[in-house]
Amino acid sequence: MRLTKLSGLVHLYEADQGPLPRGISLPEKDVPILLAAIAAHATHLLTGDVRHFGPYFGKKIEGITIMLPGEYARMRNRVA
Repeated sequence: MRLTKLSGLVHLYEADQGPLPRGISLPEKDVPILLAAIAAHATHLLTGDVRHFGPYFGKKIEGITIMLPGEYARMRNRVA
């Protein structure tokens, strides 16, 4: 029941074609992930990809904070 309720809140976005924001460097496979988050006007991008997104953890790119899922969960628990 909870999954059904949560899945109703999911919106899918396709990545825009185009360049990454200035100063951002990612492998080609990761570019659509960031561009889709930008297109969705996301506030957070959660990823365990420390190798490629690690340099951007805790930073905002186009208003999106990049962070590990566990850090996000801890942050949300402190707020609640």
